[in-house]
Amino acid sequence: MKDQLTQQVDAFMRDGFYVIKGALNQDHVRRLIDAVVEISEDVQTREISDIIDKHEIFHPLLVHSPVFELIQALMGPKVQMESVNATRVKPGKGMPVGWHIDSHPYPDPLPPLWYFPISVNCAYYLDKITPDKGPLVVVPGTHLSRKNPPNGVDNLPGQVDVMAEAGDAVLFHGALWHAAKPNVHPTDERRALYFNYIQSFCKQRAGNFIGERSNQLRESGPFYKQQLLGKFDGWHEIPRDAEVKPQGAR
Repeated sequence: MKDQLTQQVDAFMRDGFYVIKGALNQDHVRRLIDAVVEISEDVQTREISDIIDKHEIFHPLLVHSPVFELIQALMGPKVQMESVNATRVKPGKGMPVGWHIDSHPYPDPLPPLWYFPISVNCAYYLDKITPDKGPLVVVPGTHLSRKNPPNGVDNLPGQVDVMAEAGDAVLFHGALWHAAKPNVHPTDERRALYFNYIQSFCKQRAGNFIGERSNQLRESGPFYKQQLLGKFDGWHEIPRDAEVKPQGAR
């Protein structure tokens, strides 16, 4: 029988996404909600960017178990962050987000020296997601299509609404076709954190992780946090003691 991690990898590779149930306990969720509310008081947009530099509570999630173990099983040991953001969509607010992918499609046929700069996004949901609160919508298997999705918000064959409880983590492939419905619930917000992982040889987005907290972690934090925030590229050697268990994993 396959172990749990192998089953998770198989399901992710088949569908392009995977839901980790109960990745955060409810006390942790409440504290994260308090932090999101605190850092978004003066923010007028739905997205709060670069949250690593806005509150220290988000730092441990860089290597949070069991998400980080699955990320490493999917992408290898040399990964970094492309972005770390939060979203806060108020009741009855927010336009739908049309079909898109987070990384470019791959050519078909692949050139013989092609190398995949794959990204994987992890959404930590801080509120229960119901059909009227604007769920993530995906078309399973389209991460293997090597094509862009059609423009717009029209329903597509095979699309699936991804339901989640507060504390669940949803990981999805950067080339998976996905969209988001608007939050039309009359009273409830939709709050989530987005940790987007890429290969460490890729160039990070300009302007990310340049604040005091990120600089301190990048220069003097535990190895994996240094790597995730861009101190090391794909050529570096991983310390032997870092290979056993990432800092913060349980």
